[in-house]
Amino acid sequence: MLKTFPFLIVLIFAFYPCAAGAQTNIMSAFNAIINCKEAQVTETHSLSKDPATGKKDGQCDVYRFVIPKAKFYLVKNVLSAFDKDSQKAYSLNSGKSEKYDSRIMLAVGDGSGIGEYVDEKKRDYIYALFLAPQSEDYEGIYRYAYAFNYEEEKEKIIGKIAITYATTLKYRQQLANSSNHTSNVYTNNPNAYIMTEDGFMVPSSDKSKRSWFEVFMTYVQSMASAGPQTRIALATKLYGVVRDISEYSRVKAADKDAAREILKSMIADKKYSETILNNLLNQCLINLK
Repeated sequence: MLKTFPFLIVLIFAFYPCAAGAQTNIMSAFNAIINCKEAQVTETHSLSKDPATGKKDGQCDVYRFVIPKAKFYLVKNVLSAFDKDSQKAYSLNSGKSEKYDSRIMLAVGDGSGIGEYVDEKKRDYIYALFLAPQSEDYEGIYRYAYAFNYEEEKEKIIGKIAITYATTLKYRQQLANSSNHTSNVYTNNPNAYIMTEDGFMVPSSDKSKRSWFEVFMTYVQSMASAGPQTRIALATKLYGVVRDISEYSRVKAADKDAAREILKSMIADKKYSETILNNLLNQCLINLK
């Protein structure tokens, strides 16, 4: 059940003060929904910085909302805002996600972890990409992505607002094409991961090209910054990785021991206490014994 947290909701402008110039209309329209007195809003946030420089290198903020159908004008205002800011965007896409459509995911950070879905099945969606201002990123390799989706259901409107900060697809592709690039801190094998059409790095389907522990850690790392529903999806993938451990070659006893300790710490963490998620992690631990 969605709950309202009026004292926890933070204005998007406070999260992205430097980016306000190019996307002023979009951000204002987002805030109008988030701060609507009749809205039910739940939110998740993640932020990462380069430990050496303190510079932001990844961010993801998601707001899931329910508003009365009488407030549909707020949705119209968001769509109009995307149109107003479109001239400053380097990419703008919209549509309606049908049952068998491929999912659209926006990268976060360097794209090596889990991103944020733009679409939900049977929802209208729109998203736009803007280069980060030079004052924030003088190299011109980072971008902001703004996404919105919604659907009408009886007397209410259900939707999602998402904002991510990541390197541009062009930059990620350049790194992926470099023989010296590694897209994940747990592997130095350039063949261990592949890039989807939207620039999202995922484990290669060829099990001979990466170790079991590398794949295990990919999903564990991604869960740390993902939202509740995404964590369940990742835990399901992790369960499959543990279940199919016999399909991987050269799985060391030390890797299993490390995985068990990691799973134990996750199970004890309140962040992973949701029933389905916790059960999946417990089953992974059991299967490793």
